[in-house]
Amino acid sequence: MRKLLLLFTLISGAFGLKAQGNFQSENGLFSVNYLKGCVGTEIEVTERNTQGASQFICFDADLSDIPSNNGCLGSAVQDPEDYRFTYQEAGTYKILFLDQLGDNQTYDSITIEIIEPSAPFVAISTCDNEVFFDINAQEEDFDIYNINFGDGTVQDYSINQFPFSYQYADPTIEYTLSVVGRFDNSGNNNCNNDSFTKTFIPIDQTESAASINSIVMLSENSFEIAYETNENQIYQLQIKQNTNGNYQTIENISNTGGGTLTFENRNLLSAFYCARIISTSQCTGDELISNEVCTIRFSAQANVDGNLLDWNHFTFQNSDLLKNGEVIYSGNAPYLDVNVLCGQEDIYQVRTIDSEGIEVISLLQSVSAITGSPTIPITQIATNVLSDSELELTWEVPQGLQPEGFIIFKKRNIGDEFFEADTATTNSYVDVGIAFYDRLFYYSVAYVNSCGGISPLRTTAENILLQVNQNESELTFAWNGFGGFDSLLREYVIIKYDENMNVISEENVGLNEFYGENIAQSDDQLSFYQVEAYSDNGLVAYSNLLRYKIPSSFFVPSGFTPNQDALNEEIKVVGKFIEEVEFSIYNRWGTLIFRSNSIEIGWDGYLPNRPAPAGTYTYTVRVTDEYGEVYNKSGVFNLIR
Repeated sequence: MRKLLLLFTLISGAFGLKAQGNFQSENGLFSVNYLKGCVGTEIEVTERNTQGASQFICFDADLSDIPSNNGCLGSAVQDPEDYRFTYQEAGTYKILFLDQLGDNQTYDSITIEIIEPSAPFVAISTCDNEVFFDINAQEEDFDIYNINFGDGTVQDYSINQFPFSYQYADPTIEYTLSVVGRFDNSGNNNCNNDSFTKTFIPIDQTESAASINSIVMLSENSFEIAYETNENQIYQLQIKQNTNGNYQTIENISNTGGGTLTFENRNLLSAFYCARIISTSQCTGDELISNEVCTIRFSAQANVDGNLLDWNHFTFQNSDLLKNGEVIYSGNAPYLDVNVLCGQEDIYQVRTIDSEGIEVISLLQSVSAITGSPTIPITQIATNVLSDSELELTWEVPQGLQPEGFIIFKKRNIGDEFFEADTATTNSYVDVGIAFYDRLFYYSVAYVNSCGGISPLRTTAENILLQVNQNESELTFAWNGFGGFDSLLREYVIIKYDENMNVISEENVGLNEFYGENIAQSDDQLSFYQVEAYSDNGLVAYSNLLRYKIPSSFFVPSGFTPNQDALNEEIKVVGKFIEEVEFSIYNRWGTLIFRSNSIEIGWDGYLPNRPAPAGTYTYTVRVTDEYGEVYNKSGVFNLIR
């Protein structure tokens, strides 16, 4: 507050006394017209029992430092003939008076209070048709309250007379209460903010406890609550430290239906604080107590066996511990997080629910782990057979980990011990070998933390080996069960592609490890098949790409009748998936009598200059399919006339 001051130096000689003071100073040298008032109050000093030839007066003095500049906090000088000063700022002021007689000095003083008041507030409660009126004496500035009850009754009440009761003739109708505050005769009643008005129905003025709706931890030193109150009551905001602390009132709440309050200068890292709001019932004298809300005292410490997290869980119904934004634990404290990497910084937070269902979230705590022995394994590993000589591994790193690197382990038989095959810096690796289309290989992956610790091995992931068997027109596909997804394997899907790798069909076979297909009506001689294994967490493993070509199928009829009846007049090769053909016919002596290189052209039973005789003939067929594979067949047929 900027100090207001006025220094009056009165030179020896007679002067006129213009003020007639009513309130004497400590030593009786002067008096003032008021001891208090609102901003704009004019204080007039009246000299009483002075004997010196000159006087000194200061309207804003520091009595602890009178020898320095006579204790006056400035040098502004008003008209020496006028002992009056108007205060323009609220505050408590000391008026210093000095009576100078030769070398002798006599000091005297008086305290003046300049007030910038809040408007009066009167709480209203109805109990059995009797209305109680109360004020918060600690918050009020006035001494006397003139109350117009709205029913024709007007009466003055001193601040010490509250609370009091009043009975309305009809408590079910509306009244307007008007209250004007004023000072007693020691004060100047020049205040503007001195009145309170409320229209109400007495019977509706019931009492209720406050409720606290939320609590938010703002920083290491402050937190905030949101609350609801009855605007007609007076409440006390209370706080206590830790479970065994006692509640202390730190603030009064009135004339509001709710709001927010901020608590500052609290060490929320070493202690937790609980808050509540209480009110005293005018009807019963009992305390009306709100729900209690508490902060979270949350600590995080790096130990050699993991990160130790602790909080006041007993204050809440439920607790969730979050690490880097994800819930890793639900339950009571303490909790040891062993899923850490040495030197890695993790961010922890606790989210709780209290008995009233209010969520409370702790401050963030950052911890750099010092443990060197990781215990959480890699459990999700996918294999992808790229070719007969290349297999790709991909794996999922456990949530929140930032490994320094990875170690790839491999074995050739299920009963063998794993050996270290290679290392990787990312979560993927390509193994170069042989026979991935013909046999199984087994893999596992471990990660290395910044302290050199190696995680345990848990999951074994093999390549998916897809094989097929044909029985006439039925194809049966089978593959080994995939173990790389542990318990998260969701389903297998077998996909069929054409020769240009366009998808022909997709079949979800669930967790079956076989699939059947009838190819009798297939128009695609060459197809490719692949099995995909899906994990619940989104990883996909891929089998070898199986190439399957349906063999060319053809035959020559057992006979024909070239007798001009338009039936069976010609014999030729009949078949499917034929690109080139060579059809040769021989007589009984082995002489070539006919040859065709078109599947559309057959023998009509005629020799160059005459019909061939009936009988048995032999043939050979050489067929080449679209992909260059050659098929040979020979046999006999009958020519019937």
